[in-house]
Order: sequence, then C-alpha cells, then structure tokens
Amino acid sequence: MAPESATYQEIQPLRMPVEQRSRVRRAGTVLGLISTLTLTCAIVLVVVAAVAMVLGLVRFTVVDSGSMRPTLNPGDVVMLRSEPAADLALGQIVAFHPPGEPKLTVIHRVRAIRATRSGIVFRTKGDANNAADPWRAKIVGDTVWRKDLKVPWLGYPVVWSQRPAIRMAVLTLMLAVAVSLVLAWIWRPAARRDARYSAVSER
Repeated sequence: MAPESATYQEIQPLRMPVEQRSRVRRAGTVLGLISTLTLTCAIVLVVVAAVAMVLGLVRFTVVDSGSMRPTLNPGDVVMLRSEPAADLALGQIVAFHPPGEPKLTVIHRVRAIRATRSGIVFRTKGDANNAADPWRAKIVGDTVWRKDLKVPWLGYPVVWSQRPAIRMAVLTLMLAVAVSLVLAWIWRPAARRDARYSAVSER
C-alpha cells in the first residue's frame, strides 16, 4: 500500500503590522533628526570658537592647580576674553605670564592695581592661597586676558590627550565615528528605497 503523500500548508512570511512599521519609521526619523541637530550644533560651536580664537577675541586654557579653588578647580577649561587694559578692575580673574616666566600662565584674582609711567602694574592672589603672589606683573600691550566663563572637568581629556597613546586612541575613535556617519548617510537612501519596495510587494 503506497504511503499517502503528506500535504503541507504554504508557509506565509512573517509580516510586521502596518501600524508597528509606521511607529518604527517615525521613531527612526525622530532619532535621525535629533542626531543631525546635535551634530550640527556641535560643529557650529566648534567653528565659532575657532573663528574667535583666530581673530584673537578669546583663548582657552586648562586649570592645572588648585590655587583658585573653589572658583576654579583642576581640570576646568577657562575661556579668556580680551579687554582693554584700562578696564582692569580689582576682583577680576586674569591670565598672565609672571615676570621671567614666559611659558607659565597663571590665572589669579587681581588684588592691587597701580598705574606707572611704563604701564599698568598689578598684583594677584589665588583664592585658595594664604598670601598674595610674590611678583608684580606688568601689562604688555593695550589688552589683558580676563576670565569669562568656565567648563568644569572638560580639561581632563585635554590633559590626557597630550599622551601619545591616548592621543592615538582618540584619533582612531574620531575616525571611526566619521566613517560610521558617512556610511550611515550613504546607506540611508538605499534603506528607504528597500522599505518602499517591500511595502509595494506586500500589497
């Protein structure tokens, strides 16, 4: 007796409900807009800061000591703004090179100002120090660099980036992120086209 042939029902492919597909697409669109907006804002901020630095309007420096605690802490990034030397006032926080130390930048608070024939001379003191600084600094030129704002803790990556191994790791990470963004931008139209073809074939 010949065995009866088994009949199998045709296996239907799994299909995602239309409403669920729509929600997934909307979520992807929102995330894409948020990421694009965030990246655009970051690029704009970097460009504005770079232009301001090139024009000599602002400078950035990293706090590496605790002499100005609690106002400034080690690892803080300070934005310095150029202003006329005549506007220097007591209590301001300024950045300068101590006499005989052209490679050292000190960020301390102004405690005394005296106008001389050769220029403006001032004395400073760190907020956390018990005594004023031993030197009398002189303003060279017509401007002085005054503390405008600070970004807490941002300076730690800047300090670490000076190490060759960490610098290479950061550059590699930046390159990977850039390549990922480029590939995502290239593949995005193809993904949308495939989704449209899939929707048409399911109708």
